[in-house]
Amino acid sequence: MNAIATTTDVLIIGAGPTGLTLACELARRGVGFRLLERSATPSTASRAKTIQPRTLEVADDLGIVDRVLAQGKVNIPTRRYDHARVISEAVELADGTPTPEAPYPPVWLSQPKFERILRDRLAELGGTIHWGSEVTGLQHDGDTVTATVETATGSHTVRARYVVGADGGRSTVRALAGIELRGVSLTDQRWHLGDVRVTGLSRDCQHLWTSKEDGLLSLFPLPGTDLWQFQASIPTDEAEPEAPSLELFRRIFAARAAVPGVGIQDAEWLSLYRINVVLADHYRTGRILLAGDAAHIHSPAGGQGMNTGIQDAYNLGWKLAALLDGADPALLDTYEHERRPVARAVLDDSTARLGQVMRATSANDGTSAQRGLTDEHTTGLRVAYHDSALTHGPGAGGRAPDAPCTDADTGRPVRLFDLQRGPHWTLLSFGTAAVPQTPSGLRTFRVTTDPDATGPATVIDTDGHAHHAYQSTGDELVLIRPDGYIAARRPAADLPAVLALFSTNGL
Repeated sequence: MNAIATTTDVLIIGAGPTGLTLACELARRGVGFRLLERSATPSTASRAKTIQPRTLEVADDLGIVDRVLAQGKVNIPTRRYDHARVISEAVELADGTPTPEAPYPPVWLSQPKFERILRDRLAELGGTIHWGSEVTGLQHDGDTVTATVETATGSHTVRARYVVGADGGRSTVRALAGIELRGVSLTDQRWHLGDVRVTGLSRDCQHLWTSKEDGLLSLFPLPGTDLWQFQASIPTDEAEPEAPSLELFRRIFAARAAVPGVGIQDAEWLSLYRINVVLADHYRTGRILLAGDAAHIHSPAGGQGMNTGIQDAYNLGWKLAALLDGADPALLDTYEHERRPVARAVLDDSTARLGQVMRATSANDGTSAQRGLTDEHTTGLRVAYHDSALTHGPGAGGRAPDAPCTDADTGRPVRLFDLQRGPHWTLLSFGTAAVPQTPSGLRTFRVTTDPDATGPATVIDTDGHAHHAYQSTGDELVLIRPDGYIAARRPAADLPAVLALFSTNGL
């Protein structure tokens, strides 16, 4: 194992999707960090498998969206059965048609595959993961936190200016920080889950069985693998569910499906899943912060869990970097203020969706069960921070949309997301105003409908999509945060005020 440094700026505990996203964010900003993972090797359990449109926009910014799209699949249809009889086959989840403002559909890709993409990107950015490293103690010490780390070579200490617990639902960091989880356990919602190999079924669709007596059974082909995700709800009248096993999964399939010629050959992961709906009292104690499942756990209905954690990390990364570079310490307070309400909303929404799905299943209405899982709210595109201290004025706080344009100098296609990609802030100048000189860390572009416009940092809104997306009709400045949210919208004449807002938080 590589030696663990004794000092660093940020110590990240947990190398799942949340921790990896944060590490990539810090690495591309030149922030010193150490990423520790208790396990000796990466997890291979599928767990999550939905990459939502907003998370794909994060992947775009990190430079990995093409890999996700290449390895994942979109619009996988659902084939519904009554035992061995096929009832219907159709794409029954939310419409994933891209638009100029939101270019990415939901993508099906298992968590291990997505984590591998993030690990590869982290390696490209010069980051490493310290496997087999378990944190057993955390101690605040003035302006640092000292962590005790157990490894195969013995006990080590790491001193960090900040510690982020991204170590999952059973977070050691959360426990050591004394932060409580509060919520409920949905005792009537228990599931057998697993990654299995199946013969005799088409991998072109999900296979779904629902019944009043047994509940829901799903076999979902995991893209880029030869595995299927097995999901079977456990009837509420089973007081103590049987431990998961390959033989049990075969019996469940035989009882609920009984499709001739289909066999479950072996399993790589088996799990008994009990649903908890809990939220951390706080996301921060001093210099210790939580992100992802360490801060919130909820129903998988709607496919928002992994995505919420990734977006936690995306929100936190640029703020830690700015703080370490001299920004106002109050900037870090906005992390919990912005992200905890999002988690609260996801907990409530996913619980309601699960109830809807199970009620439809009890009524033996498989179509309604599927259609209740996703809609425009699960995409993450509607998340906004309207009441944040970083949001200034009407029209600010929401996500900065994309739009296709043309580079005025080269004539080549360019998207607004291309202008925003990277660790910087972005200032869009709509209308006739000239592009101003701006400080380091802020990139300014003129967006105009004038087809004859020229000049550096000028893009032509050829089809009007950019002006439509921003509902901009005149000379206006739009200040966009590094995580793709609108910090301010002001008339072009208010440039000094806009630059002052940037200088406060964009150091």
